[in-house]
Amino acid sequence: MPSRRFVPHWRGRWLAYLPGAFVSSNQGNPGSGQGVERLLKISPVVSSVSAGALKLPSVAAPSLEKLSVRVPTPEDLTEEDLLRSFHEKRRALATTRERQPGEPLELGDDVQLNIVGYCDGKLIPFSARFGMKTELAPIEALPGFCEAVAEGGKVGESMQIALELPENYPVEHLQGKPARFLVDIVSARAVTLLPESSPEFLEKLGMGSTLEEVMDNLREELEDELSGQLWVQAQDMVLDEVALRAPVELPRALVDEELRRRWVQAEGQAMVEYQFDVEEQQEALRSWLTDPTTRADAERRLRIGIVLKAITEAEKLQLTPENLEELIRDHMEPFGFSAEDVHAALRETPETTRRLTELGWYLLAVKHVMNKAKVTFEGAEQG
Repeated sequence: MPSRRFVPHWRGRWLAYLPGAFVSSNQGNPGSGQGVERLLKISPVVSSVSAGALKLPSVAAPSLEKLSVRVPTPEDLTEEDLLRSFHEKRRALATTRERQPGEPLELGDDVQLNIVGYCDGKLIPFSARFGMKTELAPIEALPGFCEAVAEGGKVGESMQIALELPENYPVEHLQGKPARFLVDIVSARAVTLLPESSPEFLEKLGMGSTLEEVMDNLREELEDELSGQLWVQAQDMVLDEVALRAPVELPRALVDEELRRRWVQAEGQAMVEYQFDVEEQQEALRSWLTDPTTRADAERRLRIGIVLKAITEAEKLQLTPENLEELIRDHMEPFGFSAEDVHAALRETPETTRRLTELGWYLLAVKHVMNKAKVTFEGAEQG
């Protein structure tokens, strides 16, 4: 079973659609209000231009003339990419059984965990994760962690894990140091995989009658996904270029407030619910406020939000009820939302309608900008 690459949640991506998303891998029922709320929380616009935000600086809308980007050629797919995707598909077709309270865990289980780490007597920055759902499998950047959970963990119980942080740990000043993690095992499911070459598995998978055919079709599928990711990368590059054309000074207090909002969504609310003391909450928040990468990402998203707002006003863009619903539907479709879900969500409550409308304005501005941009992909065939 291939090891999963550990991506810190403050620097990760959820799928390929929303950079900087702060969510667990559990999406819940996409048609529920909870699912809509989750998408609103991870929207790149809601936290930066909502009505409750601090007063945003004003900026003149930049020119969109001669707006062009060149997207570099992506790295080739690797055997590891194929194996990881194949493994995920096997798990999707596996049978599962809910483990009972007190039942031991095994590697390969699906688990829900609460985790917090300490090093040098202090909270490890960004280590607090609550309700995290994941496969219990080796983690490349935290070796020994999942193995220890599987060896000594039982459903409904808590445990401590002592290990040495690897030399490539994402928080540089903690690399190579001893640490301890407190882990609550909220729930677990035993996972039984079908044999990878069995006729039953191949029929359910529906990607070929042999493993060789499956891998060929899987490579094509991943290449299609890569094309979608390249378009997201192009959009990011275009938005960065637009922001560069309209420099704006961001008050430190505005960036701090944006980071506090992110921290509350990702850690703060749960830390209050789990009765962490005020000092630990402040310590966790300081990590978000002082981490250079996290701060730079917040500044980038604020600048883009401010510039797009100026463009919507200067270009007199119109958001009608019809194109609002279309924009939200296109945006939410990758997450499993149907047209009916979107229609219902837009009428769920006045607050939800307002926030989805803000998201619609953002998406409208992005669409307008991308229509003005020339995007070139390196390595693409010339027509």
